[in-house]
Amino acid sequence: MRSLFLFLLLLNILYALWQLQSGGVRPDSLLAGEPAVSDSVSSPPQDVVSASPAEVASVSEAAPAALCIQLGVFDGRRQAEQLLQRLLALDVQAALVEDEVVGSTDYWLVMPVSGGSVDALARLSLLQEQGIDSFVITRGPLAGNISLGVFSRLDYAEARQAQLLADGNDVRVESVDKLRSQYLVQVQPAARRLVDQSLLGRLRADFPQLQHQYQACSPVAKSGNLP
Repeated sequence: MRSLFLFLLLLNILYALWQLQSGGVRPDSLLAGEPAVSDSVSSPPQDVVSASPAEVASVSEAAPAALCIQLGVFDGRRQAEQLLQRLLALDVQAALVEDEVVGSTDYWLVMPVSGGSVDALARLSLLQEQGIDSFVITRGPLAGNISLGVFSRLDYAEARQAQLLADGNDVRVESVDKLRSQYLVQVQPAARRLVDQSLLGRLRADFPQLQHQYQACSPVAKSGNLP
């Protein structure tokens, strides 16, 4: 009986050595009692899907726009240029940007003309014979019609309109926005870290009305960097 036990033990040892020589079993798995595994590379899970180049591009396009620091706003170009020169001297990448905003609104009394320049001149002559100040509008969306006055307040325009309507003149009130330019200095994203509270404090000593805000960078500055 003992001989049979030793024979089976020897047979198991020989079988294990054969498995080691064939590379089918890791020695550490035998020692730890782990099941034998193959050294072949397993295939990736079926639910793992790689992104295509088009999908990667779409993700990049959806990335948020870069933010710039906008300093200003200045009514005059000269102050904005001085601030820009100050920043450039400190190696802060910046650019001058000019925007047009509505400065005020005028109210025009307009007599519509549909017969072209000949009709406009004929009506203008009649109005001037009646002592009504008027002129032919030559530019803008109201060009070709006749203006019977320009007012800075709507109530004044409406009061004059009522007088002209009572005299049989067909006039309407048109609001016309007057644009003005404003200037700001835009600090590029790469230089944002340089514009800290310490620098802003020094700049406000020379530009007391200076304000700063983070906004999407303007795609093209109307005025480029100063030399």
